Amino acid sequence: MSLLLIIATIELAYTVYLALVDTEKDTIILDLDNMLNIFGVFLLVLIGIELLDTIKVYFKENVIHVEVVMLVALIAIARKVIVLDFEEYSGFEILGISSVIIAISAGYYLIKKTGSTSFWPKEKKEVKSEVVEEKSRKGEKRPEKVKKVKTEIIEKPVADPEGAETDSEEDTDINKKSEEDKK
Repeated sequence: MSLLLIIATIELAYTVYLALVDTEKDTIILDLDNMLNIFGVFLLVLIGIELLDTIKVYFKENVIHVEVVMLVALIAIARKVIVLDFEEYSGFEILGISSVIIAISAGYYLIKKTGSTSFWPKEKKEVKSEVVEEKSRKGEKRPEKVKKVKTEIIEKPVADPEGAETDSEEDTDINKKSEEDKK
């Protein structure tokens, strides 16, 4: 993937060179078609970078960040619109592309608003630790024992959502006790 990205970057540099320099006359030219071609290749490289970042995050955290995937989709559809030749497409096709843009934008907005950026469900584990401290006040002979309970919730992505068990052993024991209490 990285090699492909490097090749695309070299192609971008070559496209920019061909678009800017007329080799026959040694002059600098820039017309609309060349600019659109440059911008299309640039956005293609940007899409590759974002996809590479998504793959890296997936391998490190075993989580798919939906926000990044939606952003890549927005960049891809924006690239399509920028390099689009409107004379080739009918009104319905352009309407379809615009509805895809609206749908992806709305999804991206909702993901950003809720703050949920990962796809895989997370396993929540509550860890309680008890700390007993002895405090003695001035003038008192017996120290006072103070019990503090710290609760920490640890969230880890489930490695295999399909094969993951729904109830842990502790939850099953609690459910059995509550059923025995009902009897």
